[in-house]
Formats: sequence, structure tokens, C-alpha cells
Amino acid sequence: MRRYVALLAALTALAVAAPAALADSIVYEKDGDVWAANPDGSGQRPVTTSGGYTHPSQANDGTIAAVKGGLLHRLNRSGGLLNLAGDPSGSGPLLSSIAPGGALIAYHFNNTGSIVPGLRTALSHADRQTSNDEIFNIGGWINPTWLGDARILMFDGSPSTTGDTLIHTIGQSGTQPWYEDPGLTLSGGDVDPAQARFAATDGSIIRLYRLNAPPPAIAVEPRCDLTGPNGSFFRPTWSPDGTQLAWQEDDGIWVADVNLDDCSQTGGNLTIPGGHSPDWGPTAAGRKLTASAPRRVKLSALLKGLKVRVNCQCAVTATMLLGGTKIGQAKKLVLKPTSLTVKPTRKGKARLRRGGRSVKMSVGGGGRFVTRKVKIVR
Repeated sequence: MRRYVALLAALTALAVAAPAALADSIVYEKDGDVWAANPDGSGQRPVTTSGGYTHPSQANDGTIAAVKGGLLHRLNRSGGLLNLAGDPSGSGPLLSSIAPGGALIAYHFNNTGSIVPGLRTALSHADRQTSNDEIFNIGGWINPTWLGDARILMFDGSPSTTGDTLIHTIGQSGTQPWYEDPGLTLSGGDVDPAQARFAATDGSIIRLYRLNAPPPAIAVEPRCDLTGPNGSFFRPTWSPDGTQLAWQEDDGIWVADVNLDDCSQTGGNLTIPGGHSPDWGPTAAGRKLTASAPRRVKLSALLKGLKVRVNCQCAVTATMLLGGTKIGQAKKLVLKPTSLTVKPTRKGKARLRRGGRSVKMSVGGGGRFVTRKVKIVR
């Protein structure tokens, strides 16, 4: 059973997830594709549909990086491929972590060669394929995450590595050890954009910390533990304002409110069943639904079907109504501006021939509904 355990006299509250800001979104992996959703689980939509994608991440402008076929794929919010990045050597990238500004992508991979084999963290230019030793490459460290655009935080990924965390500053040589938890072996985590909160996990516990000064200062104050996952914990990720945390368990993606001054014994909500590898960012999950239809249409044309233009990056249902009765319907997954043709049923055609001055088109998608009235010209 999931619960929070206080580490200090003052407990920390992680309550049921509250509604998130409309601009926020979580990108994640589901059934081999990249998906996006609002943090409360609404507006779930596939970004890609071709399969083979894992471990996505998103920049502040909404650009997405994901792993596929031993390389990094850089995608727009409609799932369009912008370019390939990374290096296919060894296993190729196993996880993507695109910088907030979108210029670089950090990843880890498994070096399968005879020279220095094992897991390694590397950097790639986001807009092109990059040899894994061109910018930065280090053995024994995994699950890189970003501290702003200038530094990456990595976690211990080797039995021979000492310390839990390591920081590398872009453009500088070398690395700097950071925080080591005396009670956990941290294998992954995330620092919030304000660099005031830290969440890290060993798979069985997510520990939350207050940062009394930004890294690399070791001013880390443990506050509470989240325990009892369904399976194991993976990839905790902070909301842009640092007030909520999402993470993966075996049954999907969970979200909880975070108040580091008052810890309750509740454990958040399963908001995205079946989702994995979440990454939270400030970009909206998708475009809001827009729809347009002709204001007037001849009866002869209407009997063949009415075309409705839609755009929303969501699953759309368009329904034709005559006098409040449904006489036709069409459904489509929309990832870019397109049209649906709603054809009246046989009974609907008979009703149209008998009379009626107009039909109403009701278009729904992404939690929004748009209605359009169309006059019938007889």
C-alpha cells in the first residue's frame, strides 16, 4: 500500500492531484508511441502512431525527443519528424532528456564494445546526429536530467561508481560530485525548474528533498518518502511550478500535489493508466479544438455528406443533428488540420427529404465541444 513516511518532525503532504495549469502537459510512452496529456489525465492523445518509440522528453517550446531504432528522433507536437540525433553505436540511446531550451539532448546508452563496456551518459546536438564522444561521454552514469540549460545531473549506474549523483557543466571539462544519500542508492530523479526541490528514487522509494541552495551546493534536506509502488517507481518529474510530481509505476503514471511543509499519508492519483516514462513540461498537450462548416448547403449535396474542417490534435467526433435527433456521425484521430465528411444515415436521409430548415453539427474532441448551424437550401 502506498504511503508517505515522514523523515523530519514536520511531515510533508502529498495529496490527491489538483487541477493543473492548462498550459502544462505530460509527454509519455504508451503502446510503443509518444502520447501527450494534461496533468489531470484529460486530453490524452497520441503524438505518433507508427510505433517503436520509447522514453520521450520535451523542451519548453514543446519540441519532443524520443528513442526509436537506436537513435533519437526529434519531433514536433504533431508527431512530425524534424531530424535524427544521437549516435547508434553500442545499443544506441536508451533514454532521452532534451534540454529546456532544446539545443542539446542528454541520453544514456550501453557501450557493447570490448573497450570500456557498460552504461554511459552522452550528449548530442538536438538538430543533428552527433558522435557520442563529440560533446561529452562518461561511463557508469545514467538517467541524465537537466539543471537549466547549462548543466546535466546524472545518477549512479555502475557497482564500481562511488556517489549517487554527478554534475557536468556544458562547455567545461570534468565533472563535480553532488549529493549522496546515506540511506538510499539513487538511480534516477529530477530537480524542479526553480532548483528548490529534488525527487529521486531507487525503484522502491521516491524520496523528496528541499534544496536550500541550488546545486552544486550540498544543501539538501530530506523531507519524506513515497513507498509501496505497484511494481517499481521510475522517472519522477516535476511540474513547471514545482507544486506537483508525476512518476511511473507498473500500472501507469501517477500525479500528486507536493507541499514540503506538511506531509500527509496519501499517495496521489493514477491519472494516466498504461502510461510510462513521463516528462512534464510547460507546453499544452495539444491544440484546442476548432471546427468550421458551410453556412448553407443544398439538400442534394447534404444527402451525400457534409464536410467539416477540424483541427485539435485529438480524437474528434462530428455529429449531424436534425431537430435534436442524430442523423449521422463520423470519427477521426486528428493530428493536423483535416476534414471529416459526415454522411446521413438511411433514416436520416428520409427525414431530410421530408423537411427541415437546418441541421446542427456538434463537434467534440479534447474535452471541448463546438456547434455549427448549417442552413438547408431546397
